[in-house]
Amino acid sequence: MLIVEDDPALRVLYDRVLKREGYVVIAAEDGSHALESVKGRSIDAVILDLTMPRLDGRSVKREFAADATMRDVPVILVTGHIAPDLNPDDFACVLHKPVSIEELVKAVRECLETYRANP
Repeated sequence: MLIVEDDPALRVLYDRVLKREGYVVIAAEDGSHALESVKGRSIDAVILDLTMPRLDGRSVKREFAADATMRDVPVILVTGHIAPDLNPDDFACVLHKPVSIEELVKAVRECLETYRANP
């Protein structure tokens, strides 16, 4: 599981909650770090913030879509900023901040179940 979130408090919270749920977690503070973090690793799902410095969520999603090892990995968008031209169908799930821990865990479970059922 890859968490890409520039807010340190949210990144730590998501990391702790998902580890407590039994997931192996890699946390990245921005899109550039996320792209470096996935090299040579198997990722089950991505929790992605939309608005970040250096490389935003849309750019990360485009890079993942172009990468054969990442293109089918479910991406859960967690954002406080919904752009009018954002297509929710480009993501496995779209969650609006503030997100409860229950919402986050449920979205991760559902995305992984769907992904595993339809690889």
